[in-house]
Amino acid sequence: MGILKKGLIVSCQATPAEPLHSPEIMGRLAVAAKEGGAVGVRVNTYADLVAVRKACDLPILGLIKTTHEGFWPYITTTMEDVDKVVESGAEIVCIDATSYPRYDGHTFEEQYHMVREKYPDIEILADVSTVEEGLLADSLGVDYVATTLWGYTPDTDTHEDLIQEFREPNLDIVRELAEKCKAPVIAEGRFHNAEYAIKAMKAGAYAVTIGWGITRPQIITKYIVDEMKKEIEGL
Repeated sequence: MGILKKGLIVSCQATPAEPLHSPEIMGRLAVAAKEGGAVGVRVNTYADLVAVRKACDLPILGLIKTTHEGFWPYITTTMEDVDKVVESGAEIVCIDATSYPRYDGHTFEEQYHMVREKYPDIEILADVSTVEEGLLADSLGVDYVATTLWGYTPDTDTHEDLIQEFREPNLDIVRELAEKCKAPVIAEGRFHNAEYAIKAMKAGAYAVTIGWGITRPQIITKYIVDEMKKEIEGL
């Protein structure tokens, strides 16, 4: 078993367009997550990773989101991005393990071997969107398989009339991967509250990652307001 303990992972991320976008704030969110009992934090961008590392000693699931025009994968898809995650002090690197063509021409399998060779002590988490992708990553020997990208890729998007964050999580993919993978499975993707987290753990997840339900107040507020509007006239 790797460095990550069983339990709750808190995603401390904010885009430049969001009110909490700040490395210092992400560091404070990580400290708050630790005080609340989280076993790890998931963090994007080099600046935020460095700030969180300085502020908090929880295991960091580090990633660098970089979009490349004409290519879907965007989570730590190049060795340059892996280098930044490792340099920041994160113990776990999260890598897009979907089957789509990638910017640098390498497959996930090729990148996996490059990371293992260059950084034998870093743990690797595969962010997948399907059971097949998860099983391939598991067969390579990744340390964790996460359901992060189900519902976001072109082939798994449910096309509901709801923003992505408000759609239902997929317990079936968690259950099937947990049954078939040797690596611990992390449930991620819309598991925004205790109810969903408990269901995911009972389905076999080793840990559950929650993002917007804890660290994105503008979405939490919208969710509550939308629910109120369904029941209260005049809002």
